[in-house]
Amino acid sequence: MNYQLPTPAGFGNCGKCAYFASGPPQVCQQCAAATLEPAAPFYCSVCGQRIATTQASCTNRLCSDPDRQFEFNHAIAMKTGQLDRAIKSHKYDQRWGWGIIFARVLLGHLARDPATADADLIIPMPALPLPAGTPSRREIDHSGWVVESAAAQDDVGYPFRADPPVIVKTRTTARMASTTGYGERLAVSNDIYDALQVLDPDAVTGATVVVVDDVFTTGNTLNAVARRLREAGADTVRGITLARQPWG
Repeated sequence: MNYQLPTPAGFGNCGKCAYFASGPPQVCQQCAAATLEPAAPFYCSVCGQRIATTQASCTNRLCSDPDRQFEFNHAIAMKTGQLDRAIKSHKYDQRWGWGIIFARVLLGHLARDPATADADLIIPMPALPLPAGTPSRREIDHSGWVVESAAAQDDVGYPFRADPPVIVKTRTTARMASTTGYGERLAVSNDIYDALQVLDPDAVTGATVVVVDDVFTTGNTLNAVARRLREAGADTVRGITLARQPWG
């Protein structure tokens, strides 16, 4: 007897999907890939920004900065359409179910992206420490919740670590999204760097560390984190994000 597996409902209709409760990461990743806007045919190998040709120079000043501290960031898709709406819903409207879906998309992407998956440690973008007695990052730290969810659904053995945190923010900082120019971005990057503390230097010493976040725009936040991690002994820092903000 032949059985027909149900067709995924499409990214954005996840709550109505037959795979919502326990869908394999590959199904969710393939569904997302069929719906979301992929990276441009030609893009910067460092930041993923769209460029005109393979020979064109990236206009993101950080990519050619000799003091850049991260190797590259890979974005799963562009921050447009349904992915843009889903990220905002997760981040600002407390629709925490998206964290589970994003985790599956992340796991499915790692299976197709060996340059990112080949890491010693995969951690969320640093956040403030959890309040004492808090069992999960679910309602507090959106990137941490995605990593926590990915670790819970991982059947490969990727080196995810959300808790205990390797690196934390010691205070709130200015928001990179509020900046309007290179000078402001650099100032906020320095503020973020000053607020970071590596709690477990042994975990990062000599390691290739991948930092997970929701959106990549210019890379100045990732650069601040990479700077602190490398000062603590990390060999290489890379980034992976759900989305690449159209920019430039």
